[in-house]
Amino acid sequence: MVREATLEDAHAIQNLICFYSEDGKMLFRTLQEIEQSVADFLVYEMNDEIVGICSLKFGWDRLVEIRSLGVDPRYQRQGIATQMIQGSVERALLRDDCDTAFVLTYAVPLFTRFGFEVVDKMQLPQKVWNDCKACLHEENCDETAMSLSLLPLKKLPLAKPTALKDPEEVLYS
Repeated sequence: MVREATLEDAHAIQNLICFYSEDGKMLFRTLQEIEQSVADFLVYEMNDEIVGICSLKFGWDRLVEIRSLGVDPRYQRQGIATQMIQGSVERALLRDDCDTAFVLTYAVPLFTRFGFEVVDKMQLPQKVWNDCKACLHEENCDETAMSLSLLPLKKLPLAKPTALKDPEEVLYS
C-alpha cells in the first residue's frame, strides 16, 4: 500500500536510492538529506517491507517535481510504480501552490498513461537544474522531460490510468 514516509523509513528509502544511483538512473541522496526531506516521500509497503519509493519537490514557480521513483527489482511488474505516481499526483492536487507536475524520466510510456507530455528541458526553470550538478549524466542528460497540467485535474475526480499490456515498462525516473 502507498503511504507517507516516516523517519523510520529513511534507511529503506536510501537503500532503493543507492541501488538505482549506482548506474546513474537516480540521483544519490545521503541519509541526512532523506531524513530532512522524509515528509516529501511516499513509500509502498508490502509485508512490512518498503518496496517502492517516490518523492515530490515543491517550490519552483508553481511546479512540483516527481522524483526518486523506484521499485525494488523483486517486485517489478506488479503496478507499484503506477500506484506511486497515482499517489504523487493525488498529493500534488491537494496543494494550492502548484499548477504543473514535471518529471525527468526514462519511463516515458509509464508517465504518458497519466497524461504527461514530453516537453523541451529548456522550458523548465533554470533553478530546476541545481540537482543536476550531482548527476553522472550532467553534461549528457539522456532523461526525457515530461509535464502534466494539474489545473484540469483539480476540477475533476482523478481518473485511474488505463492499463498497459506491460504496466511497468521502466521502473524509475
